Amino acid sequence: MVDDDPAGLELLRILLEADGHTVRACATAAGAVDLLNDAVPRVLVTDLMMGADRQGGFRLIDQVRRRPELDGLPVVALTGVTSARDLGRARAAGADVCMTKPIDVPEFLRALREITASTRSPGAPD
Repeated sequence: MVDDDPAGLELLRILLEADGHTVRACATAAGAVDLLNDAVPRVLVTDLMMGADRQGGFRLIDQVRRRPELDGLPVVALTGVTSARDLGRARAAGADVCMTKPIDVPEFLRALREITASTRSPGAPD
């Protein structure tokens, strides 16, 4: 999970851990890339509007989709900007699910359960 808002990051971490997920979290797209180099998660949850240019999440999704070893990694994009254009850009970049903030908690948890149930971890044997 990656979000440059410390309060948002902590709230999502608490929510996910309370739902039984193991969470590795960071505040930057570069930090997320480092975490992905260490181990591949079952799902990547990322804020879209990160960094000085507010494009960090879009770049992170693009980087993930360009790495063959991350093929099949589900990506959930979160954003406080609710424009159809930005949500479309996230989907075009490769996000599997796009949700607006503040998140609808039951819907978010349902989406995570569905996306992780329907995919296997990248690099896992068939």
